[in-house]
Amino acid sequence: MANSLDRDDLIAGLTEVLRRARLAGIVDISIRIVGGAALRLSYFDRAMTADIDARIEPLDPLLPLVREIAAERGWPDDWLNDRASQFIPHLGRTVEWESLHYDESVSISVAPIDALLAMKLAAARPGRDTDDIAKLLRLNDIADIDAAEGLFEAFYPGDALPDRTLRLLARIYERGLPSVDAAPPRPSFE
Repeated sequence: MANSLDRDDLIAGLTEVLRRARLAGIVDISIRIVGGAALRLSYFDRAMTADIDARIEPLDPLLPLVREIAAERGWPDDWLNDRASQFIPHLGRTVEWESLHYDESVSISVAPIDALLAMKLAAARPGRDTDDIAKLLRLNDIADIDAAEGLFEAFYPGDALPDRTLRLLARIYERGLPSVDAAPPRPSFE
């Protein structure tokens, strides 16, 4: 069983979900991708990801298709899931989704780099999120901890950065922000 998905896997899996959904007559599909898959699909080369975290509508009719694809490819049943949707900011700054694909029955989009940074700062899992945060700080032109806090609070008003995040940011800024290669080509789901 695959423990991680590369960019080609992400694109192939989503393409297959869309193909099967069309055959099943499922319409008005919206897949809004966050986390590592969003970074890998649209913003920078990064380590592979274990899954695609997304807000998925309608979820229930798509789950059997996701599981079929998983079984055929040796992927985890939850390679496409909605577990992270609860962490998508909704009280502060509006998340301006960036479209990757749109047609009469399907919309696939990714969160923008500012919202992805806010979500990564909220999670701040040592080791797991450190490189992504450092690259997102560079892409967002966030020069110091105060600016990072400002961005975070814009998406999560009333919340403060956790102490672990502040410590992680201090370590990142001590090392210096990395350079970030050009964004990968826009994926095609045809």
